[in-house]
Amino acid sequence: MPVNMKNIIADAFAKMAKKKGIDKITVKALIDECNISRQTFYYHFRDIMEVIEWSIEESVKRMLARSLEIESPEDAVELLIVSTLEQRTLICRLMDSQKRGQIEKLFVQATRMYLQELIRNRGGEVALNYSDMETVLDFWSFGLCGMLFKCCEAGEVDAKSVAAQICRLLPEKRGGEIKRSAAL
Repeated sequence: MPVNMKNIIADAFAKMAKKKGIDKITVKALIDECNISRQTFYYHFRDIMEVIEWSIEESVKRMLARSLEIESPEDAVELLIVSTLEQRTLICRLMDSQKRGQIEKLFVQATRMYLQELIRNRGGEVALNYSDMETVLDFWSFGLCGMLFKCCEAGEVDAKSVAAQICRLLPEKRGGEIKRSAAL
């Protein structure tokens, strides 16, 4: 089985970031940790930010696959929260970096992609025009990221309770149309 060098580099980066934060990680330190050449690193990534971006995208793909196997939206949101909390240390280190603005943008884009694919794969017919759908995706991407960041910063989090609260705000689908939740 061939070695997936991108995974090796990304895993080493995550391990290093959990220990000392990303501002102190250089390409040199990363290639030393992976025991690879500079050329090998640059064959796979342009820079450290691309490692972060690729890692987030891969996480979203895995989360989407797992979410599509789950019947209930509430259980899917709970899985998202639990998975985020499992990476709490890494996420907090990323958010504490000098690149926070770029990283927040990556998380929002990844969350938007996750929601868009979830809707595409599970949503069926959505009675929204393109412009409204774009606004809904932006709104939920920023809101969900904010909630996930808040969960990472909190001490104890009851993922099931938070998921239930979020899902009460989701629109319900009745008779082929999207309706506001009765809780609103």
